[in-house]
Amino acid sequence: MTSARKSLNEFLRALRFAIVGLCATLIHLAVAQGLFAMGVLSLPMANLAGFALAFPAGFLGHYFLTFSRAAPIRQAFCRYGVIAMIGFLVNNIVLFSLVANGLLGEKVALAIAIIVIPMGTFLASRFWGFLAPTP
Repeated sequence: MTSARKSLNEFLRALRFAIVGLCATLIHLAVAQGLFAMGVLSLPMANLAGFALAFPAGFLGHYFLTFSRAAPIRQAFCRYGVIAMIGFLVNNIVLFSLVANGLLGEKVALAIAIIVIPMGTFLASRFWGFLAPTP
């Protein structure tokens, strides 16, 4: 495969990742913002609910579309789970740092915290989470 073809394939993979990630991010954001705005849940619990509903959409989209089932599903699910949990931990650190310091309102801080994670998630997913086993 030529270098240009590899670059195109990698660009298309990143584009698919962005589309799937955007869908999962919108689910996370809509659920978290909605539950928090309605006063149904506290900010941390609303963020957790949004994450919990976005996780399956992200995993299935990445497994079937972004990485085309490169790894066995159980392996990919476990690894993606680790990646997603680390991303959620970083998300919460960012969220509560912004809120605790009074830098931003809770709704804006929540949106920023949800949006800053995708690049690290892509790299971890690309080079570990969905990596096909070597023979």
